[in-house]
Amino acid sequence: HVLTALENYAERGLPAAPEHPLLGGSTLSVGTIHGGISVNTVPDECTIEIDRRLLPGESSDVAWQHVCDYVTQRVGPHKIIQDEPFLRSPGLPADRNSELAQRLSEVIREHGHLGKQIGVPFGTDAGILAAAGIPAVVFGPGSIQQAHTHDEWIDTSSLEQACAVLTSFCQSCPTST
Repeated sequence: HVLTALENYAERGLPAAPEHPLLGGSTLSVGTIHGGISVNTVPDECTIEIDRRLLPGESSDVAWQHVCDYVTQRVGPHKIIQDEPFLRSPGLPADRNSELAQRLSEVIREHGHLGKQIGVPFGTDAGILAAAGIPAVVFGPGSIQQAHTHDEWIDTSSLEQACAVLTSFCQSCPTST
């Protein structure tokens, strides 16, 4: 019942909000399910970890409560023990970081790459920094398809190119006296 409620939430229950021009819409997915000690034993408990991706401007507290209320209304409170989320990762608002992102894009293009600014549907520390008023962008070598996988790797030439871009970017930044 809980998994069905979470699936319905992901498909129809997410708050109606305009899609973000770079990130699309907010999402929910089931990441892990743990329970039981063997296949032929009814477990006394089950832990389900969900991933609710926020858009810039969404409140993690409001989103968390919305998910809990939605699921509880469909399966009953006696079946759910809520645990507080352990990771709160706010979205990275593009408008607060546009000058930094624009300069990094220029440096990337100077190195012969596209330098295209895009949105990504995953969390990073950049959103936390931006929420604290520290300009931040997400940039790095490799492919996101290889990140956080069992055989994660970065091609050496890609790493060298990223180092060259970051060196040029740092050299282009104004120095304080």
